[in-house]
Amino acid sequence: MADRTRISDLDFVYISFKEPNKEENWADLKNKVPWAKRVDGVVGFDSAHKAAAELAETDFFISVDGDNVIDEKFLLETLDWTKTNKKAVHRWRARNNINGLVYGNGGLVGWNKETCLNMKTHENAETEENKIDFCWGVPHENLHNCYSTTVINSTQSQAFIAGFREGVKMSTEKGNPISPNEFSKIWPTNLRILTTWCTIGADVENGKFAMLGARMGSFYTVVDHKNYDFDVSDLNGMADYFSATVRPENIDQELEMFGNSLRQQLDMPIAEYDEMDSRFHRFVMPQHINKGVQDREY
Repeated sequence: MADRTRISDLDFVYISFKEPNKEENWADLKNKVPWAKRVDGVVGFDSAHKAAAELAETDFFISVDGDNVIDEKFLLETLDWTKTNKKAVHRWRARNNINGLVYGNGGLVGWNKETCLNMKTHENAETEENKIDFCWGVPHENLHNCYSTTVINSTQSQAFIAGFREGVKMSTEKGNPISPNEFSKIWPTNLRILTTWCTIGADVENGKFAMLGARMGSFYTVVDHKNYDFDVSDLNGMADYFSATVRPENIDQELEMFGNSLRQQLDMPIAEYDEMDSRFHRFVMPQHINKGVQDREY
């Protein structure tokens, strides 16, 4: 008999912290997944996911981020464990509501409880590659399909922090900052994602703050790493950094300044798109088409 599991038979655990839209998204999830459980306010990404694993009653469970809105079609799928490694982290794609990117950032994640409880990442990391994300130090199945939208523009701070964290992540090689003279060798997919974060969003509420965050995250990771000395997994610290550093009234000037620096020092292909340019870009972006629920990205 085939080893298969219906998604609707799995526990869903909602992991929220200080997302400004977390209660709205929790209500939406409970409407779609009445059996969903919740972990709220646990400090640290690693610790929060371990708390979710402890709460889950199924050996494999789905985590939903506090800024994520799921597509109910996901509940109709069935997992066939002959196709992917059940012990690995299963990461599905999400659609970013600011720039239209469809990739693993912010998407639904399937966890084997044992794998989750034994990993050491972010605040509990023992290696550099595990400090920024789960993806480098924990076995992953990066999957093609998109089953949710990540909504990160409820406030200026939320958008900025999301952009900054991706600016840092996409400017590293397994957690280690890329040097300026090596930046031309950055993985092409990462460069496409990074430049889109830096360029698209002027037509969306608070979208410019995500763009600025991505530009600053990349700048301080690659160009001026000496002046960047805090952990992007520390969301409280990131919120304090935003409050102390960013002046909303200067957003256009700051975008131009960091854009010029990245173009001049890294030859990064960032464009200065206005609202109409951003709308057009999203209109002509290739539409994502789902395949099998366990089809891999590549």
